[in-house]
Amino acid sequence: MMEQKMKEEEERKRTKEIEERMSLEETKEQVMKMGEKLQGLQEEKHQLFLQLKKVLHEEEKRRRKEQSDITTLTSASYQPSLPMHAGQHLLSIQGSPVSHSRPGALLGERSKQLFPATVIPVSDNSHCKGQSFHS
Repeated sequence: MMEQKMKEEEERKRTKEIEERMSLEETKEQVMKMGEKLQGLQEEKHQLFLQLKKVLHEEEKRRRKEQSDITTLTSASYQPSLPMHAGQHLLSIQGSPVSHSRPGALLGERSKQLFPATVIPVSDNSHCKGQSFHS
């Protein structure tokens, strides 16, 4: 009976060793798989980080361009505009189109309407010396 117990004990030890070896091998496999997965995730992280840097760089370029455009527009609005000829300015305010078939006649008529002739009689103004007349 004693011999049988010893055999059973040895048998349990062998099975335990086999199970431990199997567990150890399985654990090693799991560690290797996890290592590969970790490496893949690190590569993915690296690619995503590069993408993020690229997007941020493009965003920064776009923001600088917009700021530059705003600065350009702002500085352009402060520059004096080119002076227009007074006649052209007044004609554009009136809004009447000028016919190209008779520009002289229409322009002549229009200038009479816009700038009526004023007659100032010449007389003895000795009593008004030093005064200026403004209309």
